[in-house]
Amino acid sequence: MPKPTFGGTLQDASYYTAVSNIINVLREHSTLNVIASHLNTNGFRSPSGKPFNKSRVATFIRSPHYKH
Repeated sequence: MPKPTFGGTLQDASYYTAVSNIINVLREHSTLNVIASHLNTNGFRSPSGKPFNKSRVATFIRSPHYKH
């Protein structure tokens, strides 16, 4: 399976849609740390399998997989 531009393994489309939706809901009023915490609490991990942190959220937002 090919690797996404931000590392790790490509996930199925529903993963990117779900993560994008969570980020879109929280982005306007929350910090990247709060978004990362919310993703981790809800069982999401970055494509590399690591917990989200503010850097990984920022990288995800800049990636072509992020759906505004």
